[in-house]
Amino acid sequence: MFHSFRLKIGLLSFCLSGILLLGFGWFAVSALNRVARERIDRELRVLVDSQVRKLQPDDHWRRFDESLRGVYGEQAAKQFLVKVVRLNGTALYATADWPTDVPDRHFQLSLDRAPADIRRDRSPDTNLRPPRPAGDQQDRPQPPPHRMNVCGPVYATLRVPHGEWRVMTLANEEVAVTIAMNLSGLHAEITRFQRALLVAAPLGLLLIVVGGWLVGQMALRPVNLIAHTAESVTARRLDARIPDAKADEEFHRLILVINGMLERLERSFQQATRFSADAAHELKTPLAILQAQAERSLQRAPDGSSEQRECAEQLDEVQRLNAILRKLFLLAQADAGQLPLSIETVNLVDLVRATVDDIQMLAPGRETLLRAPSELTVQGDVDLLNHAIENLVSNAVKFGDTAGPIEIELVLRAGRAVLSVSNTGTPIPEQDRARIFERFYRADKSRSRRIEGTGLGLSLAREIARAHGGDLMLERSDNERTAFVLTIPLA
Repeated sequence: MFHSFRLKIGLLSFCLSGILLLGFGWFAVSALNRVARERIDRELRVLVDSQVRKLQPDDHWRRFDESLRGVYGEQAAKQFLVKVVRLNGTALYATADWPTDVPDRHFQLSLDRAPADIRRDRSPDTNLRPPRPAGDQQDRPQPPPHRMNVCGPVYATLRVPHGEWRVMTLANEEVAVTIAMNLSGLHAEITRFQRALLVAAPLGLLLIVVGGWLVGQMALRPVNLIAHTAESVTARRLDARIPDAKADEEFHRLILVINGMLERLERSFQQATRFSADAAHELKTPLAILQAQAERSLQRAPDGSSEQRECAEQLDEVQRLNAILRKLFLLAQADAGQLPLSIETVNLVDLVRATVDDIQMLAPGRETLLRAPSELTVQGDVDLLNHAIENLVSNAVKFGDTAGPIEIELVLRAGRAVLSVSNTGTPIPEQDRARIFERFYRADKSRSRRIEGTGLGLSLAREIARAHGGDLMLERSDNERTAFVLTIPLA
């Protein structure tokens, strides 16, 4: 499973996107928290700054607290806490909900410990005026009210049993005002954002994985096309080429290289095929002459003489060479897809019975068991089909146990004629089973001539079967029996 390129692309997209989403989520939550706190700080500063810029009566802070409820609603009682303390430490006002079970030191911030640059407002108070004599008050305009010098603000975030609060203290020359805002609303907002992120992130990752899978599928289209074309290349179809009209730039050169390789293979195979056919054709005449000369010498030699035996041996070798040439010529035609077929209606039962009769003449002591219907016809070449059947049966005679039976069965199965030829005897070695259909390959490594054969029979029989739309295969080979199966589709 993990060898899938599309799966790797999907997992890579998932991992990279997951890391990016985690980083984005952490940054977004941190930024939201920071921006929200800055907004709260500005809001607290705006609420209090204008109140401490001038001297206020003592009951002003009660009205200020009530005005907060008027602006923000009754929820302000839960959101805001206000406490005003004179600089000498005397409490001037505190919100009714000010927590009495929490020490004041948790809420009141010390301006004395604040940085020096916020202990005093940097902007000079230009509105300060010296007091004027009382007699001049009727004739001159009244000066503006005295503007207080402001210290602060000092901010802090405090966590107490009643929750988390953002606290600000701002002081003037008379009082220090502490205002605290409950951060439960901020936490609820951040929690909603986190929940939305937790819902959206898996969906986003799923879409990314699906997108990565689809991208991998699209990226593999040229590769699948190359694989499909390579699978269609056979000895009879070497003219297949990969289309490159719509190929991506990255795959264009690969397609050109593979097409060039296929073209070279086609030329080489055609040359080899022509050589085999031409060689077999050219050797026919010399071998025919040699056979005629050997036959004349055999006729002229005295009976029983050594000269006659030598001529007979030479004639056998010439005939063997002729058989090899015929098979090579047929194989060359099959490789080129030009095996000549004289199609007609053929009753396979007649061909099989004729071959059984030949066995009884060649090996009269061998038991032959035939199971076949009365008629089973196919469309094919009589001579070639007969050659394939004779090859299977002759192999069973030559390589089977001389005391064991030869079983031949012809049946109709799934619209095909199925011929099974089996014999008892030594099984084909495991390492030789994959190569028995190779040309000139024989399991006898010593190339012994004890058993007659050229190593071309099975290969030619399979080519004949495939030329008729069927196939030839080794069904089994064990201590009980060795069976070959020939299939030919019906007309």
